[in-house]
Amino acid sequence: MFPALFALACHFVVVFQEFYKPGPKSWETSLLCVPIFAYIWANIFSVLVDQTPVSMLSASLATALPCACLAIYFFYSRQIKRKPDPQISTAKALGVALSGLALVALAAYGMAQITACTNAKCRGGTELFGHFRFAAFYLISLWGGWIIMCSIPTLHEVLRRFFKRVIK
Repeated sequence: MFPALFALACHFVVVFQEFYKPGPKSWETSLLCVPIFAYIWANIFSVLVDQTPVSMLSASLATALPCACLAIYFFYSRQIKRKPDPQISTAKALGVALSGLALVALAAYGMAQITACTNAKCRGGTELFGHFRFAAFYLISLWGGWIIMCSIPTLHEVLRRFFKRVIK
């Protein structure tokens, strides 16, 4: 119930931001696509795939990659100026991006190891979030998707800085 309502609300905000909001638009709209993709991929993965670390990480990547590509597209198509200009070093940005990806891989491994519970408290949660496999895929897709969604544009910025230095 909650994942579907959250995805629907994000969809309406994305539509409003992109089509009805006057003025310049930002890349943050692509962050709202993560809950939409998380809901879609959680439905697909929970039915078709077993709950393994690889499938959890795949669901998270399938959620984040289209959103990250959309964010990078918005950076270039809308000529977004960053306020303030980032003063983080390339090594630190690379460390932040890679640690975000490692954190998601660790979380995917942990979520795959959790087994379904059968007591009354767990059954109450299924009314709000759906069956256990769906909830596990949804949570790793949602939180992992947001972390990866922020790590991939950071990696893109690191590569852009590196190749800018190499080309000169």
